[in-house]
Amino acid sequence: MGDLSSYNISIIQLLQKNFIDSIFRAVEEVGIPFQSIGIEITETVFSSNFQEINRILGLLKSSGIQIAIDDFGTGYSSLARERELNVNCLKIDKMFIDKLLTMNEETTITSDIVSMSHKLGHCVIAEGLEHERQRDYLEKHGCDKLQGYLVSKPLDEDAAIEFANTYKRNAN
Repeated sequence: MGDLSSYNISIIQLLQKNFIDSIFRAVEEVGIPFQSIGIEITETVFSSNFQEINRILGLLKSSGIQIAIDDFGTGYSSLARERELNVNCLKIDKMFIDKLLTMNEETTITSDIVSMSHKLGHCVIAEGLEHERQRDYLEKHGCDKLQGYLVSKPLDEDAAIEFANTYKRNAN
């Protein structure tokens, strides 16, 4: 989810009558592109009222807002419906990333999650990255983005902006 400001959204917020209007109004007032905003939801939001939630996510996604399912693999997963979801990315839960340190590479399913996500048309973000061994495995298996202490400790706003600017300079 690139250079985004991401926000965790609950099912209660998502289903509020004025949620979409308030998001659109806030983004326009700040004057940033919709593509710079990311919304993260957990799989459990789909456990009830699937059609309505997916409709709302579709409206947000069509505006350019990036949608990610957080903690993928730990909640309400219906692989039959994954292709239907109006989301851009799946964030693999830290539990799967931690297993990369204790399990044999041939027995962990993390690479299968990455492959399945790509086949469903989603990018993949691994969260909870703490060790080089995890990064090596994830890069080898095509994970799109990495998030965790190995990349950076949590930062306040000013430090995060400086980190992002330094990262951009080093990437060029």
